[in-house]
Amino acid sequence: MKLALYFSLSLSLTVFNVLLMGNAHADTFEPADLAELAEAHVNELLMSDDHDDQVQVTAGNLDPRMGTRYCERPLEVSLANNANLERQTTVMLSCNDRDNWRMFIPVRIQQMRAVVVTARPLTPGQVIGSNDIKMSHIDIHQLRDAAHTNIDELIGAQVKRRVAANQPLQARHTCFVCRGQDVIIISGAGGLEIRAEGVARSDGLLGERITVRNSRSNNDVQAVVSGTNEVRVR
Repeated sequence: MKLALYFSLSLSLTVFNVLLMGNAHADTFEPADLAELAEAHVNELLMSDDHDDQVQVTAGNLDPRMGTRYCERPLEVSLANNANLERQTTVMLSCNDRDNWRMFIPVRIQQMRAVVVTARPLTPGQVIGSNDIKMSHIDIHQLRDAAHTNIDELIGAQVKRRVAANQPLQARHTCFVCRGQDVIIISGAGGLEIRAEGVARSDGLLGERITVRNSRSNNDVQAVVSGTNEVRVR
């Protein structure tokens, strides 16, 4: 009986020591550590963006009662299947050791970008002046279209539709040359310019290439917007 008890105690101690040694070689992760890993991964992915944005990444709260997690190998961190870098995303943490566990952490992304917004309400047909617009940081996930990031590019543009104050100016709101309007077509080189009247076949901002119809020849040509109701053939 004593011998059996001795072997039982010896076996229990051996198992305990093995488990203890196993945990000694494993990395430990508290809930706060896992949340920090998820945030760091999303921040790293967003750093590849060329824009100088103000980014705030916040992982969802993890229940502290989940306790400590262990992993004998480096954790693998990636976006979960079908996740993308929009307002909400999901990060997957994978431990590929003998326990082979996974965890999915929701992450909220707020990405603020300096864009051109209205300083006052704008009405259709209005020509934009320097006092009509300003720069402001806007969450890019609220934008339906690409927003403008340079005030100078919009001075002199025409407003196509009403825009409330403090709203981002987007492509659908403005044009230097608007579809259906009369334009002056300028062509030539070496100091010699030829001007002709035409009609814009599409909207365009400064520097954009659009199609215009020459009113005299009735032919369509490609031209670059060079000013308000003015295009140049290059």
